[in-house]
Amino acid sequence: MHFEFIKKYRRSVTIVFSTLLLFILLDLLFPLPKQKEFSKQIQAKDGTLLTAYLTSDDKWRLRSDLEEVSPELIKAIIEKEDNWFYWHFGINPVSVVRAFYKNLISSEIESGASTITMQVARMLEPKERTYVNKFAEMFRALQLELKYSKEEILELYLSLLPFGGNIEGVKSASYIYFNRPPDKLSLAQSIMLAVIPNDPNSLRLDRSNDQIIIKRNYWINKFKQDEIFSSTDLKDAVDEPIEAHRYEVPVFAPHFSYYIKENFNGDELNTTLDLEIQQTVENILLHNVGKVFYKGITNGAVLVMNNINKSVVAYCGSADFYDEGSFGQVNGITAIRSPGSTLKAPLYAYALDDGNLTPKMKFTDIPTDFHGYQPENYDLKFYGNVSTEFALVNSLNIPAVKLLEKVGLNNFINLLEGCGFNQIQEQKNKLGLSLILGGCGTNLFELTRLFTSFANKGNLYPINFLLNEENNDGVQIFSESSSYLIAKILSGVDRSDIVNFSYYSKLPKFAWKTGTSYGKRDAWAIGFNPNYTIGVWMGNFNGVGSPNLSGGEVAVPLLFDLFSAIDYNSDVKWFEEPEDLYKRNVCSESGLVPTQYCKRVVEDFAIKNKSHNDVCNIHKPVYVSLDESTQYCTGCLPSSEYKKVTYAVYQPELTVWLSQNNYSYKLPPAHNPDCNSKFAEAGPKILSPSEDYEYLVEENSEQEILLLAASDSRVQTHYWYINDKFYKKCKPGERVFFNPEEKNLMITCLDDKGRDKSIKINVKYY
Repeated sequence: MHFEFIKKYRRSVTIVFSTLLLFILLDLLFPLPKQKEFSKQIQAKDGTLLTAYLTSDDKWRLRSDLEEVSPELIKAIIEKEDNWFYWHFGINPVSVVRAFYKNLISSEIESGASTITMQVARMLEPKERTYVNKFAEMFRALQLELKYSKEEILELYLSLLPFGGNIEGVKSASYIYFNRPPDKLSLAQSIMLAVIPNDPNSLRLDRSNDQIIIKRNYWINKFKQDEIFSSTDLKDAVDEPIEAHRYEVPVFAPHFSYYIKENFNGDELNTTLDLEIQQTVENILLHNVGKVFYKGITNGAVLVMNNINKSVVAYCGSADFYDEGSFGQVNGITAIRSPGSTLKAPLYAYALDDGNLTPKMKFTDIPTDFHGYQPENYDLKFYGNVSTEFALVNSLNIPAVKLLEKVGLNNFINLLEGCGFNQIQEQKNKLGLSLILGGCGTNLFELTRLFTSFANKGNLYPINFLLNEENNDGVQIFSESSSYLIAKILSGVDRSDIVNFSYYSKLPKFAWKTGTSYGKRDAWAIGFNPNYTIGVWMGNFNGVGSPNLSGGEVAVPLLFDLFSAIDYNSDVKWFEEPEDLYKRNVCSESGLVPTQYCKRVVEDFAIKNKSHNDVCNIHKPVYVSLDESTQYCTGCLPSSEYKKVTYAVYQPELTVWLSQNNYSYKLPPAHNPDCNSKFAEAGPKILSPSEDYEYLVEENSEQEILLLAASDSRVQTHYWYINDKFYKKCKPGERVFFNPEEKNLMITCLDDKGRDKSIKINVKYY
């Protein structure tokens, strides 16, 4: 019975299989043409179109997703073009037969019987309208139906429809003709867009065209007869006026949009940018630049990162993108600039983790020569013995350079290189200690991202620009404890660069670090709290400095305005104190673990298993006569008539500086002049001349070289020798000059305790 059935229908089965095999072969030989290039769309977090870019063939061809197109427009197009779209397989046989009959009777092509799928095939592969090409369209339609869903085919159709000139797709037409997204179209506008593709070059909405009204009203009446839409809505559609206009494609956040276009693939890029925050930031930035424009400060840039989801929420590359006079199209977020003192915060965090310091530990902020490099503070003042937190909050330069030298320049460069500081990576073989004061190149993005680590327990994460990006694990660059300490130190209100709090109500708590580059060309302020990290740069894109350009003066007020607007009345709690952080008493004058001789102690933070346990070396017991006029050592200590008194014995350089600047403190008396003992402790420290330097001296000029040495407060006298010949006697810190008579010199300084120090220098005459 089965054999008879197969025999009876063998011919039909053979035809079906042969047709399928032929289709498969043709599909392999003639695959679907490549989809057309779509305009790159940049969208905000809420889906708002920020901007779009022309395709390489200069078309506005925006991909249109079904969910962003007005249901009325979709309904009008389907009813007008192919009301059996969801039921056929790409070809409507009834329409084909009807069209063939009409064309046969009229002896010309009057009807094409094209379904929406066939029209998509024609738009993908435009050809002259012939019967042969019509069969090719049908074949392509079958291919499309097999490869794509109905929804995908409809999206392609909506994205490729021609609307005159270089406008293709309903989304492009909606923005250019009506200045609105396609889901906000009125019924009249939807019907117009359904009509135009039939004759796009004649029915141009950007021209005064009566034919558009005629065509629109025809289809309104047709839809009324067929009861496609309600009569009330259609009546309103007839009465709606048509304005001939061509709008520009929206341009929001131009620097951000261009950055996304250049760095990410895809034609629909849904970004993390919060348009409301973006526009707030733009207005505040423009307002603040306007306030200082008369001071010669013409531009600024702001970057706002969300610390919770590690994303960019606002990105302003300049105050006004269209201000050509101020070079507004330069992107201040990616431009390489000198960072000023902003890198001090990560340096201090690195040193806290390295065990080199604690918040109360003291540094000497005095004039210092680092192998020929002699930095100064921003205010040209020196503050003597200062704590870590004071040095960081007040951005003192000498302590920062000393700290960088102590932790290791290469170690810190490697840290920055690992954090994505590309310019520093390129320059690393040329960088020196001046790096920490801005002697390097970086940009606002790199700095702001680095500061997000303080808000994320020391973890540095990749920053998301697009929604639904994978959140990769962060890299631990600082400990949670050091990050907390940096936040605590930099969030204090007792600092010189703070603004008037009375100007703000419910200002959120945040920490910030400022920076001013050499020549006052760049002003920085980077602030962070649990919610946001905000980076601010102010300056001129032409590189011209301004005497009023400083981080505290112009960047900090902008930073405060931004936090007040973006994070107003925030209820997010401040960072919690880490478990690895504990408190201990330290000497108030050294910031080190106190000894029995330290009279005053203060409470300080320390990190478990990391912070040093160095003991205070300032307060030392000294044997003196009962009237404290003579100092004794163990070699000359009398059997009676003496006592032990504790004195503050500072480093030699600090001792000299304190004396020169008239700081009064209790000094030990002069050592017993009758004592012949020699001391094993370190002798004088020669501050000038510098060891192994070559000094250029003009012949017969009587040019002199400075002799300067420092000792601790127990030393009263220095003796200078030049090439083993006695030259002069002086007090520690007293300046002595000599005229060099030989090319190779050995300089020796001997103190009154028999300790000496020698250096060699070379003199070259010209």
